[in-house]
Amino acid sequence: MKDHSLQGDMQALARLAAADPDRVLCARFLPAFAQQGALVLLVFHNELIRALLPARSAAVAGPMAGLIRLQWWRDVLERTRPPEHVLAPYVLDMVERGQVGQATLLRLVHSCEVELAGGRDLLAWQGMMQDGAGALQRATGELLGVEDTSALQQLELCGMAYGAGAMLRHWPALQQSGRFICPEGAATLRQQGQVWLEAAGWSQLSSPLRLLGLPAVLARRDLARKASQAEQPRGLGDRAAVAWQGLKALRAFDRS
Repeated sequence: MKDHSLQGDMQALARLAAADPDRVLCARFLPAFAQQGALVLLVFHNELIRALLPARSAAVAGPMAGLIRLQWWRDVLERTRPPEHVLAPYVLDMVERGQVGQATLLRLVHSCEVELAGGRDLLAWQGMMQDGAGALQRATGELLGVEDTSALQQLELCGMAYGAGAMLRHWPALQQSGRFICPEGAATLRQQGQVWLEAAGWSQLSSPLRLLGLPAVLARRDLARKASQAEQPRGLGDRAAVAWQGLKALRAFDRS
């Protein structure tokens, strides 16, 4: 990648991505050549999520500030605005190299736009999850050269299942945050996450796809937790489960 302000510094990228520790953990098991790109994707996603913070005061300020931030990123991706952000050249470089699709990144922007200004019904929420957590996992697949449509769809389902599990895990806090959560409650959220997880069929995926869909390992654990366990910090069991599956998938990937 080009040598911009971050100077290809993996540690700097990891620090910027630290707001998403689950996906950072999963990214550590990707092949070395893909790890920097994966961290750029996570930092980009975190930057978009920052636009949702005004949701907490939407009753006073409305969603306009967040929508303006998202429109700025949309303009950058569509090349109608100069990339005047330390991260933007990295993201655009990945698009130019064909490592990730522009359309996939624009879906991430759209997901946040829906959360700020879209409808609040179940269908809108499902679409938001597909274009958010789902598209982020798809982008990771694109980064490793996955082109098969059905395989990319399975990765999207892995991401959506993880997103549902993470939302369930933080359910009490999210209810107070003003964020767009599953409108039909925690029980429907759990059920929908389990549907997505089953449809992803992670354990039956090829080794490269299991490696790319590692967040599904956390999804399975999060969706199985009791409601009383919400907001508990990640334990050794969660990290060990990802490490075990990640190492197995990486070895299989290296042999393929």
